[in-house]
Amino acid sequence: MKLEKKVVCVMASRVKKTESSEYHDRIAEQYESDYSSPYWQLYDEITWRNMKRFLPKKKKAVILDVGGGTGHWSRALAKLGYCVVCSDLSEKMLQVAKKKANEEGLDGCISFIQADITDMRCFKGGFFDMVIAQGDPVGFCDDPEKAIAELSRVAKKGAHVCVSIDGFFSTLSDLIAAKKHKDIDRFEKTKITEFHGSFPVHHFTPEDLRRLFKENDLEMVTIIGKPAINFDLHQDEVEKLLSDKKIFKRVLALEMKHNSEPSIVGYGRHIEAIGKKV
Repeated sequence: MKLEKKVVCVMASRVKKTESSEYHDRIAEQYESDYSSPYWQLYDEITWRNMKRFLPKKKKAVILDVGGGTGHWSRALAKLGYCVVCSDLSEKMLQVAKKKANEEGLDGCISFIQADITDMRCFKGGFFDMVIAQGDPVGFCDDPEKAIAELSRVAKKGAHVCVSIDGFFSTLSDLIAAKKHKDIDRFEKTKITEFHGSFPVHHFTPEDLRRLFKENDLEMVTIIGKPAINFDLHQDEVEKLLSDKKIFKRVLALEMKHNSEPSIVGYGRHIEAIGKKV
């Protein structure tokens, strides 16, 4: 199954290198192994359990995985029988994604297209049955508002759009703990940090996402923190704690019970919002 002829218009997207795409080109080969620790397993479980509730019921529905990178979520969706288009700005990430899909016998179930989340003119408007942007592509791009507008544009009416971004308040807490006072002042004004000194990252509050969704014809359905519960531990201690399977299972259950609680969503290290195209 190849979807390019159905979803790609005559006019191609302008695909240009960015600091983010160059960084992801460099780390593409080890990308998935870098996010395989117990903490990230918890993150993935929260993501998957939340997202599964809104998957299309139609067989062979077409899902766009924007900023899909090495295809982690594309493969999971393809295994459920969906037709998946995995797009990313990083050519190397897509190369790894194709390789992994081939290794898992999914090469005919996923199409791979290089595209910029802020300019996806290669995709027809109102085409996809679901659109996801996991792993921060909205926050990593040059213009998050354009990105949300594009995610909404390519979704069908009634389709769900799922966006995952870095939370503002958790990052603010990290800067306070690190006593980076000058950075705090700048961060409050811009809501931007540097990702390992490689490229700028935009951070969001729940209210920021609600505004962006509303402005782009997306009715907010749910918004969660992931994880929303603050461990108040050093990252190494968190990893050790979650390596115990019983504790992992208990924490996951607590997360799924409480991570949509409005009073704590904004403190999530990541925030995931799911809206419905109206």
